[in-house]
Amino acid sequence: MQKSPVRPVVEGGVLTAVAILFALISTYLPIIGAFVNLLWPVPIVLLGVRHGYKWSIMAVAASGAIIALIMHPLTAVSVVVGFGLIGIALGYGLRQGFSPIKTLLLGASASLISKLAVLAVTAAVMGFNPLNLQTEAMATGLEQAMAFYRGMGMPAEELARMEATMKPMLELMKVILPAGFVLAAFVDTFLNFQVAKAVLARLGQRIESFPPFRHWSMPRATVYALAVSFVAIYWGKTRELELLSNTGMNLQVITTMLLFVQGMALVYFLTDKYNLSRIVRGIILFLILSNPIFMQALIIGGAFDLIFDYRQLRTPKME
Repeated sequence: MQKSPVRPVVEGGVLTAVAILFALISTYLPIIGAFVNLLWPVPIVLLGVRHGYKWSIMAVAASGAIIALIMHPLTAVSVVVGFGLIGIALGYGLRQGFSPIKTLLLGASASLISKLAVLAVTAAVMGFNPLNLQTEAMATGLEQAMAFYRGMGMPAEELARMEATMKPMLELMKVILPAGFVLAAFVDTFLNFQVAKAVLARLGQRIESFPPFRHWSMPRATVYALAVSFVAIYWGKTRELELLSNTGMNLQVITTMLLFVQGMALVYFLTDKYNLSRIVRGIILFLILSNPIFMQALIIGGAFDLIFDYRQLRTPKME
């Protein structure tokens, strides 16, 4: 007996309408819109999990066409190209029963491809590199901040010192933009995974969860990649190889963030192990996030845990 196509058609129509509504909210509601924009793939994920990736593709195409008609073609490109592939990839991975890590990697790869595609399409249509616009905006923001402090009567020596501090940071931000794209791809994929999982649970469909945060562990190769980044930065700077130096800096940012997550997982493990109160946990978290010294210590702790397996996550437990 063949399965009736009525149900997927109805759900596809409803979820496509939700995707269009999300696009409208993200465009016309500035505060909540940015968050809703990140969750645009969720309806596409739900449709893919329940009825297959073909329905996800049709929903992306239909919502893109309607968004282009009622709003603007560039809006459709930024939303559909920027987030549609994430929804298709996540829906496919969840429906196939992939592990959370494998699904996350699949979705993050799709997210990164989507971001690059949006940049390419925007550059082709508008005739300029969107990244240059972003870096120019940062430079303008610095100039406006300097003008503000100058108008407030800040001494010239202080202004010169502030400018000398901020300009290298601005140049660094330009260099590590690729690392920012990679990290953003994992963040928005993880967010969509968690939201889609919660919605599917409400619909009675169980999805395998990530392990508790205190048991998270990054790949051990992260430490070696960090060492490679130091070597690449040193060789790049001493031999005036800008591409090698910039690659090393981006690799350093990514590996440092992974070790930061590893260190946070270690902190959560220790607070659970010693049964610390919520107040003490909150104080520890505040100190870590507000003090660069504590943050650096956390990264070192993450590297220590990754090398020596302090939590014994890779060591078989004795019966």
